[in-house]
Amino acid sequence: MSHRRGPALLCLLLATVLTLSAAAVSSRGEPRPAVPHSLEEETVHYGETPAVRIIPLTDLERADTQATDGMTVPVDPAEMSAVLAECTLQDGTIIRLYAAAEGRIDGAFVRPDQGWFRFVRLSDGTSASAAFAVNPTLTPFDGVLGKTGFLLRYANPAGIYTYDYCWFDPDGSLRTLRATFDPVALDLDGDGTAELAWEIAEWQNSFSFYCRGAGGALYQVTPGACLENGGTLVAVEQEGPGPVRLIYRCEDDAGQTSFCAVTFQDGALRIEPNIAYVPAAPEDTVAVPDPTAGRTALPHVSVTAPDGRTMDGAGEAAYLDLWSLLWNSPYAAPAGAVVVSTDAPLDEETAYTVTFSDPEAGETFSWSLDAEGVCRFDGIAGNCRLVCTGSGSLPAYCHDVLSLYCEASRTARNYDDQGRWLGWDLVPVQSKVG
Repeated sequence: MSHRRGPALLCLLLATVLTLSAAAVSSRGEPRPAVPHSLEEETVHYGETPAVRIIPLTDLERADTQATDGMTVPVDPAEMSAVLAECTLQDGTIIRLYAAAEGRIDGAFVRPDQGWFRFVRLSDGTSASAAFAVNPTLTPFDGVLGKTGFLLRYANPAGIYTYDYCWFDPDGSLRTLRATFDPVALDLDGDGTAELAWEIAEWQNSFSFYCRGAGGALYQVTPGACLENGGTLVAVEQEGPGPVRLIYRCEDDAGQTSFCAVTFQDGALRIEPNIAYVPAAPEDTVAVPDPTAGRTALPHVSVTAPDGRTMDGAGEAAYLDLWSLLWNSPYAAPAGAVVVSTDAPLDEETAYTVTFSDPEAGETFSWSLDAEGVCRFDGIAGNCRLVCTGSGSLPAYCHDVLSLYCEASRTARNYDDQGRWLGWDLVPVQSKVG
């Protein structure tokens, strides 16, 4: 599964989404000389422009790839009482999630001409730890940070997902990068290789990304930590080819508000403080009614890929995950996604379709989303554009989640060949005695 993004996705603003009733969301802002009417003039400060700061990646700490040398444990395939998911990488390496004795849930790999090695334990079989292995998925990835490997995704009871991107070094060592909160692969510096960004939603206030420096070294960069008084990411902009501009709202010790731009290019961060930036005027949003509101039964959910493959049902955890993309979120975020009208056509070749159905009433509600953020909803005339998800994330993240579920239904053993859900009851969770 490739993870490269075109420039069109990056033109969407992550404007203030904590107060949805104020519709304080915009699609893109251009620099203008005047102070906007939406901000009080006395709160905006554009003093003399300080010099641009350049911070080389070599001045920052390298990312911890959690090398597993000496930490993998040989495992006997006979211990794998039930296989949850399995995928095969391009070099023939097999990755497997499986249930073992006493309700344990482990992950293991076998490389060509080698034995099986356990690399992760998602649950030790106790009811408490089992809750932290909700809805695991195992899918291959290609192109993120120039790597090819597999993605292990699982959630805790609050619905917060952990993403472990894993790959093998040439010497056979397994490496891992962990991301949480809406990770998405974006080409931030415009060099054709995707970086891995996460915590993009404004309410999180800690946008970070993994990137590759000279010689292949990996770095974790949190631009807000490089700003004098910190800042909040409010926009992700790109005009044509080239690097992305990250727009931050900053406030000094005196409470004066200003904006700065951060660009990642040529192995360094370029920080332009005190720029003249004006958010675009708010657009009218489209209300998307929640078809599950007031229902007593848990609706059935399915996701259909552009090639027609359908993940048909995925249990409560997956339903809540997909539902929160539009109508709510387990995070301290807005009460729903921000959607605006558009004349752009829906690209059927990249569009995924989600269908919620009520098993009691027999009613259905479907919505579709393409790779450029264009969407279509039952009961709403014309096409729309997804500005941000229910947790304030980019539409690229939403598209990735839909793709992930369809891909996971190919690797998970609790789906049949047609993508139909067979249920987690294949692997009952047991509590350890004593």
